Amino acid sequence: MRIEKNVLVRHVLTEDYREKLLKKIASEKERLNTEIEQLRFQYQKQLKEQTGRNKSAVEAKYNNEINKRGQRIESLNFRESKVKTLPTGSLVTGEKVQKYTDVQVGDRWSTHRQEDEIIIEDDIVREIRSKGEDEDDSVRH
Repeated sequence: MRIEKNVLVRHVLTEDYREKLLKKIASEKERLNTEIEQLRFQYQKQLKEQTGRNKSAVEAKYNNEINKRGQRIESLNFRESKVKTLPTGSLVTGEKVQKYTDVQVGDRWSTHRQEDEIIIEDDIVREIRSKGEDEDDSVRH
């Protein structure tokens, strides 16, 4: 039987990767700020077209969307400060990818339950790890 597992991809923080992350964060913040400006413009336009009761519904809708993007920007600001202060060589959690593995009758289930992770440095796979459930991995950057 074939099962699907999540594999965590982690990057070694080098100066190049730090710059890449900071550029990505800046780009995302710029996109969100543009969306907020567009929402404010659309809000003003719809307010002119609406009457009485509908105005409060329109206001609530747009304020909710603007607040969501504002919270995302705050989150990105926090992440940006973390990236700037982390020491070079720290492991930065990237994304999760999927892995398929075969399970056979007689296999030890504990080996299939181990978490796998891939360590990337400068876009090169440096290490593939399998971590057992009882290992202490509580210290993560």
